Amino acid sequence: MKIRLHKNATTTPAQRAYIQNNPHLSVDSLAKKIGVSKTTIRRWQKRMDVYDRPHTPKHIKTALTPIEEIKVIICRMAFRAGLDDLIQIAELFFNISCSRAGLNRCLKRYEISKLTKLKRSLPFNLKDYTGTYLYYNCFHLPAFQENKPPVRLQTLLDCTFRTFHAQYTATPDAFIADYIQDFPLKVLGIIYNDPVTLYQQTPNTKAKKNIGDTAEKTIRQLCKTAGLSFFHMENLNSGTISALERQMEKASNNSDFKKKTMIWGTNTLLTEQISHYNFKLPLSFLKQRTPYQAMEAHYTQFPNSFEHKPVRP
Repeated sequence: MKIRLHKNATTTPAQRAYIQNNPHLSVDSLAKKIGVSKTTIRRWQKRMDVYDRPHTPKHIKTALTPIEEIKVIICRMAFRAGLDDLIQIAELFFNISCSRAGLNRCLKRYEISKLTKLKRSLPFNLKDYTGTYLYYNCFHLPAFQENKPPVRLQTLLDCTFRTFHAQYTATPDAFIADYIQDFPLKVLGIIYNDPVTLYQQTPNTKAKKNIGDTAEKTIRQLCKTAGLSFFHMENLNSGTISALERQMEKASNNSDFKKKTMIWGTNTLLTEQISHYNFKLPLSFLKQRTPYQAMEAHYTQFPNSFEHKPVRP
């Protein structure tokens, strides 16, 4: 049997068992007999086993505030971006600066450091040269302002070239339909994720389910009318949602947040940030090209998969 001991261990499992099985012997006599300190004897007398415990941190710390962590996780869900791209996106959209390692630790805490690849979860090929699929998310968030209604943030991600669109307080059908109408690529379908509801007005599971069912019904009807395929994904980790709810409650109880004029920003600012992302931000996923550069390159090879030529504003 192979025994793994800590490199600084002064006792073996057999010696530890001897300490635990001889309570009638004094601490002083056991320490002299085995040749260790009295502190070591007392430690193993309190233990129920004879094996070394892991020395890794039990709580991984990050340099981000609760509200910054929530924003980072929302970015991760909406963009499904890797670490290098996520750092740029978090800084661009929310002015959050952190190290790559710190960001990775944050994602691990929320059990979202590894996401199942979309192409493994879907019954169709995302690299369909006749068009693209849009990945839809909706986040219901507290406004952190007194007498202000909750904020609803809706996002759409083009699964082929990572172009992105988002808007606050819009109805799902109008938000999606308006975007599809002006989008250069032919849209083949919508990939739908359950809404993430974090504000305290709907704390029970039944109320959250009703929100999800209503949104899904609306988008299904839109897809049916427009002749698009629809796929409902169920890949959100319950641990991720629970961790988000805990952080949101912690942030809600912080009086400093309630004094701020706005946490989430406006649609005007969001439009500017999205434009910068789509046209100016090179992504590792696209081999250091911007989403629109990748789309334009695709147009030269597969023009028939487009409704119209991609045009820069």
